[in-house]
Amino acid sequence: MDKLELLRRFVSVADTGSFTETAERLNLPKSAVSSSISKLEEHLNSRLLHRSTRRITLTEAGKELLPQANTLLAEMIELENRFQQQNDTLNGLIRMDMPSRFFASVVLPHLGDWYAQHPNTHIRLIGADHRIDPIKEQVDILVRAGKLEDSDLIARPLGTMSMVNCASPGYLNHHGTPATIDDLSSHYVVDYSPGHSVQPDGFDYVDHHGKLQSVPVANQISVSTTDAYLGAALHGLGIIQLPRAGVAGFLASGVLVEVLPEYVCEPMPVAMLYTSRRYLPRRIDEFMNWLATRFEQYNG
Repeated sequence: MDKLELLRRFVSVADTGSFTETAERLNLPKSAVSSSISKLEEHLNSRLLHRSTRRITLTEAGKELLPQANTLLAEMIELENRFQQQNDTLNGLIRMDMPSRFFASVVLPHLGDWYAQHPNTHIRLIGADHRIDPIKEQVDILVRAGKLEDSDLIARPLGTMSMVNCASPGYLNHHGTPATIDDLSSHYVVDYSPGHSVQPDGFDYVDHHGKLQSVPVANQISVSTTDAYLGAALHGLGIIQLPRAGVAGFLASGVLVEVLPEYVCEPMPVAMLYTSRRYLPRRIDEFMNWLATRFEQYNG
């Protein structure tokens, strides 16, 4: 087997601490991962891992090998980039994670154009609305909306999206249309809590002094994905706050109705995140440029 592939599997095991997680990450049988490590150990005549039923850890030899393996793999990526730039052909896997609504609205409608230019690339989408570990999941690009958490990731801002409050006609017929913030005491919002986070229920808006305010509002349903958030509003379960561009079609057709236009929350920042600027494969750099253009057109 290719020695670089053995090193790639070793680095993945070192990152995850698990043959099982590495097998899932690389879409390989667990036995193939274990066999690869054994072959590498045999080739180097050194034991690289301490194996136990609970956790796999690096031996001293493994600790010495890991940074050199990372450097060698990064240099290989850089070499591939150099030759891809010469023949103008992009190849390989692009692994990304972004909210499902963002993918469906911004990326999916234009993927045919991307593949027309770069047919030898392959895209794998996770589509999680909650925070993931991009290194553990081996994700090349993340798209995140809202305030970014502190991390070692490199952020490339895409822009901001203006927000809108809306609800279905059925909901408004049943509960009435709120005209003031005080009216929200007799209304419901759809609560959006991605992942396992627990956020206070409420309605956010920027007041006339430019200060962000949050008013507690009851809810009947709490969801963790953007698709479910929109779907709950479409079925009359409460008021939602989403980027205007994402619901423009629903507003134009009357499926959703804007409410409280004077009480809108602050624009939502959107950014791409990735792990390394120095060893960024060309296919990833090109895709991020393409995605930035798609977002600008979508949000414009």
